[in-house]
Amino acid sequence: MISRSVFRWLVIAPLVLSAAFAAYADDGAEDRIDTEYTSTEIISETSGFAPGETVWFAVRQTVLPRWHVFWTNPGDAGLPMELTWALPDGFEAGELRRPAPEFIPVGPLASYAHTGAPVFLVPVTAPSDVRPGDVVEVDVAAFWQVCEDICVPEEARFEFSMPVLAAAEPRMERQALFAQARDGLPKAYAGSAHLKRVGENYLITLEGWAEKNIRHAFFFSALEGFTAPAAAQKTKLARDTLQVRVKPGWVASLEDGTVTGVLTYETAAGEKKAYAITAAVEGSLAPSAALPGANNAGILLLFAFLGGLVLNAMPCVFPIIFVKAATFMQSAHEDRAVMRAHGGFYTLGVLATFAVMGGALLALRAGGEQLGWGFHLQSPWVTALSAYALLLVGLNLAGLYTVGENLAGAGDRLTKAGGAAGAFFTGALAVVVAAPCIGPLLSAPMGAALAQPPFIGMLIFLAMGFGLAAPYLALTFVPRLGRLLPKPGPWMAVFKQALAFPVFAAAAYFLWVFIRQTDGVSVAAILAGAVLLSFSAWAFENSKGDGRRSLALRIISALAAVLALAPLTRIEARAASPEGRAYGSLLTEPYDPAALAAYRAAGTPVFVDFTADWCVTCQFNKLTVLNAPSVAKAFRKSGTVLMVADWTVRDPEITAALRAFGASGVPLYVFYPPEGDAVILPQMLSQKAVTRALGAR
Repeated sequence: MISRSVFRWLVIAPLVLSAAFAAYADDGAEDRIDTEYTSTEIISETSGFAPGETVWFAVRQTVLPRWHVFWTNPGDAGLPMELTWALPDGFEAGELRRPAPEFIPVGPLASYAHTGAPVFLVPVTAPSDVRPGDVVEVDVAAFWQVCEDICVPEEARFEFSMPVLAAAEPRMERQALFAQARDGLPKAYAGSAHLKRVGENYLITLEGWAEKNIRHAFFFSALEGFTAPAAAQKTKLARDTLQVRVKPGWVASLEDGTVTGVLTYETAAGEKKAYAITAAVEGSLAPSAALPGANNAGILLLFAFLGGLVLNAMPCVFPIIFVKAATFMQSAHEDRAVMRAHGGFYTLGVLATFAVMGGALLALRAGGEQLGWGFHLQSPWVTALSAYALLLVGLNLAGLYTVGENLAGAGDRLTKAGGAAGAFFTGALAVVVAAPCIGPLLSAPMGAALAQPPFIGMLIFLAMGFGLAAPYLALTFVPRLGRLLPKPGPWMAVFKQALAFPVFAAAAYFLWVFIRQTDGVSVAAILAGAVLLSFSAWAFENSKGDGRRSLALRIISALAAVLALAPLTRIEARAASPEGRAYGSLLTEPYDPAALAAYRAAGTPVFVDFTADWCVTCQFNKLTVLNAPSVAKAFRKSGTVLMVADWTVRDPEITAALRAFGASGVPLYVFYPPEGDAVILPQMLSQKAVTRALGAR
């Protein structure tokens, strides 16, 4: 049975959108599409196209109250409207003209956006050889993002036709709409403008300024990242000059030496005005001391290091800790130089892998991709290779095969080289398996790394890696710690074999994730591949020596390894299941922004679990906390809906939601109370923390 609040939401929301369009009901839009939070229509200014003439189109959106869509530069986060016009040959669509933006604070961040019913203008020019009497088919694909407490991507496709006339006449009933839209566009500033670096700020100077007693002036940079979106700006008016002092962002390179943007302000009478500004850059934009955005870099680097340090205690890294322990036990009583070399190469392997993965993430983010840490594990191909790698490590520990012992007779120098290579790749493997759980202290630096300049972002990633490697590095450089370890003996061989089983368990875990990501045929392929890979390792071990038998076994080993990898090239990820999951005695709902908004409007509390099958911390929290009977009782007693945002395979909607909370990976636990703002719970959940949040009503 639908509650009164839900009923009111279902009835009032359509009425709000309909009422907002009532004033323009006679406009006769070429096409109009209503989505969950906006209503969008395309309206032409004239009755048709004319040869060689330009027709203006208005793209009008009506947005639900308290929601907003984004300007060219969305601010700290968001996606502006993008239009893709499909027109006949010779027709050309111009640049989308946007009204002046609004400053919308979102906690410590800010959005540059539009509310209410913004109108965008687009010119479309017809070729001169088009013939009157023809009919032009227009197809427009539109994408935008609308936000309130949550952000939702929306899209629409507009299809309509317009005639070609000898002379296109304006539609009189639409002139008021287009006049209002043009009046909402920023006016070009007639005076001169220039920008220069002054200390830690940019100073924009507008000469020939005529307006007096202005207030609430704010400069919106058209280039995303050039200014700090949420930072306060100061203005100074002296005679015919206006100066605006703004804080730099993380982008300090310009293609043509000019800065464009919009300056908005209010007059003494309360009238809102906006100017389009093009300011020439004077001198260098580089800071005198630190890089832009580096003010808090020291704190971020400290948190990144501590987060990497704590990562050693996370469940993801346990199997590799065992491998490191075995390696250290073997080298602890060797020459001190050998120990230090192992520690150094292990650290180098960790740092190199963090640099590669962090660099890839920064590069993809710079290219517009919405990805988060652990994104590589959303690929079943990568998951399968991870399972294979751990299987080989386990087989090596178990003694099925060995690598590198033939080098022992080649001299001490080559022996050490083999050990260094093993230490390096152990460090690389530690990072690969650590990716599923970014740790309770890594969310802030991970998110900051993706928002900072690339240089600072890379330093943050390297600080995480150094924190992960620090304990082992300390053991290899402090001999007194090594003396506390047991003396070497025959027991070490048994210990090494025992360590194979937690590594096999890790391989089984990646196999389980792979099963969740793919279909039955792919699962059969990876199981067959695992058998072939084990056979390849066995054949490799038995090929050591000389003679035809050894050569044949080497060939067989190589063929088996190739056959094990071949099926992976045809693996495809399946879509995440839309069905809810069972958390103990609790039933869940799949994450849906529209359903979440409806629950919030009805005053129903919602708990969202942002999770992934490849996230070990997520599964640990689910098993020990969310599946607990006391937690289930608290959910039922409070009437809280449990939503699961499953990020096992890539989902742009969930990625956008994570980004809205400043998170770059899972787990993330968000509780929406019946009233008020969302509450983010700790990554390492406890039953007490969850029940306390659900009971805080």
